[in-house]
Amino acid sequence: MNIVFMGTPDFAVPSLKLVASNFNVVAVFSQPARPNGRGMKSKKSSVEIAAKELNLKVITPITLKNEDIFSEFNLLKPDIVVVVAYGLLLPEKYLQVPKYGCINGHASLLPRWRGAAPIQRAIEAGDNKTGTCIMLMEKGMDTGPIISSEIIDIRKHDTSKSIHDKLSEITAKLVVQAIKNYGKGLLSPINQKLEGIKYANKINKNEAEIDWELTSIEIFNKVRAFDPFPGTYTRYSSKIIKVIKTNLSDIVHNSEPGTIINTDRKIIIACGKRSALEIKLLQKPGKKMISANDFLNGTKINIGEKFGN
Repeated sequence: MNIVFMGTPDFAVPSLKLVASNFNVVAVFSQPARPNGRGMKSKKSSVEIAAKELNLKVITPITLKNEDIFSEFNLLKPDIVVVVAYGLLLPEKYLQVPKYGCINGHASLLPRWRGAAPIQRAIEAGDNKTGTCIMLMEKGMDTGPIISSEIIDIRKHDTSKSIHDKLSEITAKLVVQAIKNYGKGLLSPINQKLEGIKYANKINKNEAEIDWELTSIEIFNKVRAFDPFPGTYTRYSSKIIKVIKTNLSDIVHNSEPGTIINTDRKIIIACGKRSALEIKLLQKPGKKMISANDFLNGTKINIGEKFGN
């Protein structure tokens, strides 16, 4: 069976490797190299790097709307196209080329969290479960019938990274199973439910600053959701302080949100609705990550001062 694989970030690499070890991958589509990091040097995608290590043909179009790119795709004559976190929407004519259609591995329990950032939005919303769905692609974004799925728990201290790593491996397994079984006619796609639809909008860096008016649980979830990207931060004495890890506090207060209410070997901040949050790990600009206690040893802060100024 001939496969065209489409993917871009780290999340898609386990799927590419497992698909390539089980089937004939005739080409890999990935987004082109882009400027990255402090030096803004051009950086190839994780999937492109992995594909070249596997000696696979790599195609990196800026857009799929170019007729030359579609002609090249058409000549590949794929039996199935596998899409995992590619980042470009496939025009409808692409979906009609492969014999068995196009399948997509998506890191959520569809129809909840369709779109660009399903892992982050699930954690941010306080969901206690998430998972991966393999769907048969159609014109709409993440609207296709479900071929298979697997559910996992989101534990209290899971972050986007820990869930990402689990789901990337599960997605790889389910993709390979889906190709084998669906190609043999052993699976029947099930239409997504019409209720419970939720969209996972792309993460914007301007969301990263903590709003202390939110409740402690909302901030706690956001810190986990935005770890490792884009991270969360607050301001103290006009300086940006990255907030790496937090914990819920049972303190009830009457202070304005953002007020420092405990500095006894820990930092506890007043949040909205009289809730409070303990900051466990944080980072000054240009410095390494440290514990709250180490931060207090090196920085004089007082009860009653405010974060977020």
